[in-house]
Amino acid sequence: MLKIISQNWDTIRAEETRLLRALSPQEGARQFFALMAEFEPRLQETESTFRNERNQALIQLQARLASLNLHKSHE
Repeated sequence: MLKIISQNWDTIRAEETRLLRALSPQEGARQFFALMAEFEPRLQETESTFRNERNQALIQLQARLASLNLHKSHE
């Protein structure tokens, strides 16, 4: 069973990428904040345990957004 799943993983990743690219930035932000609202209680419970990892993820997200903004300003 796991072998079948791992063989299809590339297909799953490709579909995920396609779906994400189809989202507008506004729709992506809306989905992100909907997920944040849904998972907020659990995030608060685990905040101290995962604080550093979450901070690093936010830093990477900010860098990606800044890069996207810079790219758009050059168009």
